[in-house]
Amino acid sequence: MLSHTYKALVVGAGPGGLAATKSLLDVGLKNICWVDRTFGGGRLNELYREISSNTRVGIYLDAVNSSQTCGQIIESTPKPNAFTELSKFKRDETCDLSYTGDLIEMLEKGITAKQSVSKVLGQVEEARFEGSTWKVQIAGESNKIETTRLFLCTGSKPIIPDFHKEYNSNLKVLDLDQCMIKSQLPSLLDSDSTRKVIGVIGNSHSGILVCRNLIETKIRENMNLKIMNFKRSPIKYAIYRDDGTIINDNTGLKGSTADWAKTYMEPSGSEYEKYKDVVIEQIDTSSNEKGIYTERMKECTHLIYSIGYTPNLYPKIVIDNKEVDQDDLEFNQNTTEFSIRGGKTINGLYGLGIAHPEKTKDPNGNYENAVGLAKFFKFADDHKELWKRNE
Repeated sequence: MLSHTYKALVVGAGPGGLAATKSLLDVGLKNICWVDRTFGGGRLNELYREISSNTRVGIYLDAVNSSQTCGQIIESTPKPNAFTELSKFKRDETCDLSYTGDLIEMLEKGITAKQSVSKVLGQVEEARFEGSTWKVQIAGESNKIETTRLFLCTGSKPIIPDFHKEYNSNLKVLDLDQCMIKSQLPSLLDSDSTRKVIGVIGNSHSGILVCRNLIETKIRENMNLKIMNFKRSPIKYAIYRDDGTIINDNTGLKGSTADWAKTYMEPSGSEYEKYKDVVIEQIDTSSNEKGIYTERMKECTHLIYSIGYTPNLYPKIVIDNKEVDQDDLEFNQNTTEFSIRGGKTINGLYGLGIAHPEKTKDPNGNYENAVGLAKFFKFADDHKELWKRNE
């Protein structure tokens, strides 16, 4: 099978890979190869099932219903199924990502059951562009896959710098993604009864989710801990307008996460006075970041960086017999295409997913990265005709 020539090869089976694959099928392309190390919904199902979505349920439902491929899978899957379970929520509610993860896994299984899609468990080591064809090497396989369309839906991971060492080299750094799994948080912290002071750098959606997980863990486990949330700006919330548009759509808090932050982290919140300073102290670093870190970070026993994500490593990319460094590949957030820095577009190379989002502008003129399953579906739909034309 691995010596076959495919119409398209999709690397990665998270939400971005799902969006790319279903859109290729929607536009009529057959003979697609879908490669992932594990399948099962990617990092969303692996790490984020216990956290609240930042997307209203109705948006998920509309996105999957807009796809002919997904609609066929939903209709042919015995009920109750993941789609019918998600449909039980009110359209303007948010839900735990476990419901979204179950839907992604159901759609993935339906797609990979199709004769027109070949599911390959493995890791892409190298993609070599020769003439008009990509020759792709899977780890441990002797033959190469050939295709004219290669999609990098390879995901991202938290940025974990080490600038804390200047201020406190003895504290323990916790992985942001692992801290998203609330049920595992107690095992990440020292099991003794000594007081833990956990610094959380950043107050975007992921930073607030971590603060919430920590406080709920403290309450549930009766743990002796305090949170110090180092932030540069006030918490940002999504603002829903009467015309249906959203300000801070991608950067602002929504749903239960927004409700929690307003309750615990805003002076007007009902639980703010009870928890402020004693359990969660918010520290504004905007005026003197270095000085504040020097003074306050020495109090921390643990630290969580919530300052953004960086793309995972691509496979080795070779074009015209020359290896291209990942940093020299520029992703076009308007077209899904790649180019070599300062050069022309690379034929047949596309990206999608959290590492390759569309750039959008909200009603206030703020540019944002459009992240989330429904937004990946839209980005893919907007460009599936472009993908189809490439031969």
